[in-house]
Amino acid sequence: DTYLASVRKSNPQSKELEQLEFEAGRNMHFNQQYQPAVKNLGAFVQNYPQSALVNEARYYLAESYYRLNDFDNALPVYRELAVLSGQSYVSKSVARVAEIDFKQGRYEMAIPNFHKLERMANGKKDLYNAWSGLMESFFLLGKYDSADLYANNILEKASVNANAQNKATLYLGKAAMARGDYETAKDEFLNTLNTAHDEYGAEAKYRLGEILFLTKQHKQCTETMIELYNDFSSYEEWVGKAFLLMADNFVAMGEIFQAKSTLQSLIDNFPAQHVKDQAKRKLAEIETTEKKPAPADTVENNNR
Repeated sequence: DTYLASVRKSNPQSKELEQLEFEAGRNMHFNQQYQPAVKNLGAFVQNYPQSALVNEARYYLAESYYRLNDFDNALPVYRELAVLSGQSYVSKSVARVAEIDFKQGRYEMAIPNFHKLERMANGKKDLYNAWSGLMESFFLLGKYDSADLYANNILEKASVNANAQNKATLYLGKAAMARGDYETAKDEFLNTLNTAHDEYGAEAKYRLGEILFLTKQHKQCTETMIELYNDFSSYEEWVGKAFLLMADNFVAMGEIFQAKSTLQSLIDNFPAQHVKDQAKRKLAEIETTEKKPAPADTVENNNR
């Protein structure tokens, strides 16, 4: 810093100074000093708008914002870089734009950038990232045939690891389930469970339980949710959903005491607040239903 200050004072137009200021900001980013990096790289971009290094500086500026979870400031910079060509930071910027748009629910906007990423791909990993983004975006937009296309692309051409395969198979099941094709969905979820001991396996197990619930196979649904708890206990989100589904299942079977006990146990013991909140709502609904008077014809019949 002292050397930088002395160069700045003695020769403010120096190319050496330009290089030093760029490297100072970039090194702050690499050292995870993101707040100072934002300040220094922002100043560099402002002070050297014609520099050959300015776009690379903007990339590290956007990356520093990204690491600070300041997506509102990161995204416009990434968008500007994503339309350039030739540099490695361009494809990285395209990937970030697609990722942020996807995370913030702008699936229609994410899709063109996932397609661009697909065209720029260097190898299976890049293809997987593009196709996985397209698969999820199309699924969430209800375009299940397109989701299937990219799931199958992953399985055939970009199955970079077991997780990639598990996720693609899971999405084939989810798309089939969304169409109401429960038999195909069950097959795909069982395929997922043959190899998945991860979060995709946990979700596949839960979705199987949902199908059993929807098709009124309540005993099998309860057994499946117990298996989920035993096999995937470290995946809190899916364990919470499993117990909530079990409570619905007990209500459907007329086992109200069991349903209330399950929900009360979640309220008392489950670590995730949003699961506790759902359990409270479900318990309140059951108690409201219990307080309702019996239908008039039942009362009349009983009085005869």
